[in-house]
Amino acid sequence: MHDAAVERLSKLITKPDNDDSGNKGYQRNPLQVQIRLAEGWFSLFLLAAVVYSTIWCVQAVGWVDHLNGISLTTAIGLIVGVVAAKQQRFSRWAIHPMAITFGLLLTYWQTAGVFYQGSSGQLAHVIQTWYTTVTHGGVGDEDAIFFLFISELSFLLAYLSAWLVYRTRNPWLMIVANAVVLLINLSATDNGYVFFLVVFLISSLLLVLRFNLYESVRRWQRQGLRYADDIGWDVMQAGALISIAILIVSWILPWGYTNMAAAQVLGAGGRKSSKSG
Repeated sequence: MHDAAVERLSKLITKPDNDDSGNKGYQRNPLQVQIRLAEGWFSLFLLAAVVYSTIWCVQAVGWVDHLNGISLTTAIGLIVGVVAAKQQRFSRWAIHPMAITFGLLLTYWQTAGVFYQGSSGQLAHVIQTWYTTVTHGGVGDEDAIFFLFISELSFLLAYLSAWLVYRTRNPWLMIVANAVVLLINLSATDNGYVFFLVVFLISSLLLVLRFNLYESVRRWQRQGLRYADDIGWDVMQAGALISIAILIVSWILPWGYTNMAAAQVLGAGGRKSSKSG
């Protein structure tokens, strides 16, 4: 009697998988799309912070007018990059040309709308005139051409950054690519815009930390190792504090300091080597 009651209770608790009558209300819609990021949405936020700190610096320098429009282009590039990195149907040799073509069409349409009231024919004529001038040794100074160039580079930088993080699994290469663009723009301005560099450094450090934590958790799960459920929050909190501390220490340290004793030793050594030569 007791065994029968236990068996009946277990059937009520554990519903069999082949019970079609109970699962009719929970059938999955074939057109339903689940928006989920295995690395976590915080990694996407940090990626966007790294990319946008670079793009905002480009806008602040002001190479050409109307650069505020590349913020939307960058956002679209990030979205396209994440989708391209997460999809498994097309190879990279097929997805990259499609993404580049889409970016060219997007930036072409954007440039035509900003400078020529949406006239794509007029923009095509300007591009042809600019190409003819440059190939014959002239100087092309059309603002629309520079805007088109910067807008396309912004799209490609965002797309490539998302691809390197979520497909190639190499956040360091993404950081280097953005750092090159950021430093070029910082060197071209007198004000410095150190705020963009601070945002870039903090976001980069946290992104690398978050990505390495995700890879470590995956490895622990494959190996069957136990770990605390809140390890992600603890690690990210400690990483944020360490990153901020590093930036504060590097900010307050004196720069341009010269040790006179070391300078005399090095100077004497340099003079001796020059005399012997």
